Amino acid sequence: FRMLTSLVCEKQVDSYNPAHPHSPFTWYPETEFCYMASGNLFFAGKSGYNDESHNHNDVGTFNLYINSHPIFIDLGVETYTRKTFSGERYTIWTMQSDYHNLPRINGHQQKFGKTYKGTNVKVNKNNRSFSLDMAKAYPQEAGVNKWQRSYRLTSNSLAIEDDFNISDPTVENVLHFMTWGEVTLPADGKISIKCNNQTVSLLYDKKQFEASTEKLAVEDPRLSKVWGDEVIRISLKAKKVTSIGKYRLTIKR
Repeated sequence: FRMLTSLVCEKQVDSYNPAHPHSPFTWYPETEFCYMASGNLFFAGKSGYNDESHNHNDVGTFNLYINSHPIFIDLGVETYTRKTFSGERYTIWTMQSDYHNLPRINGHQQKFGKTYKGTNVKVNKNNRSFSLDMAKAYPQEAGVNKWQRSYRLTSNSLAIEDDFNISDPTVENVLHFMTWGEVTLPADGKISIKCNNQTVSLLYDKKQFEASTEKLAVEDPRLSKVWGDEVIRISLKAKKVTSIGKYRLTIKR
């Protein structure tokens, strides 16, 4: 039916020159998606809640592209199976927040459900910033009172800040980042990432974190044709159990 009705406006559509619109800042309040561009960097981030259509547990995650090449990624969805649309959905690793660009807080990752969501969402078009409190995306036993994550994009960097408050924490926080290509740790406080000849540095406070990387096999053909046979998870594990604090990181071109 759609194809038949499209015939009515076919000539009108064909009369326009095709163009890809480029906006330096786009915000969708209904879904709480934010897109920002500056220089050759492109950022996509989200708030929302963990019961959206085709949901992943990913409140607060982000993607970062350089010259249209993905650097910090969302893996996507494996080939659909019975498990994908069952109660076992979140046993699939690509659906879990531990395999997105998100923190594991006090030993816990995000949970599924409409009540697990972002709050206190703020966007600022003028300074290319996006922030949210992702505390409510984590289960009550995590004890997260506040985890305000802020992103600010410039022409050559993405600044990330986590401002948090946790009740009686017992486990070190871990910040996870998903990427692919070549990852090296040339020095404490610096991680080098190279994807399709695009290179960035992830800079962190070496007094706060211990860095490690883990190669993850990508066996599903729907994902391997995009990322190859493996992706890499970067983990920044806090050196101390802390109830109140701030983490500051910079991804620099």
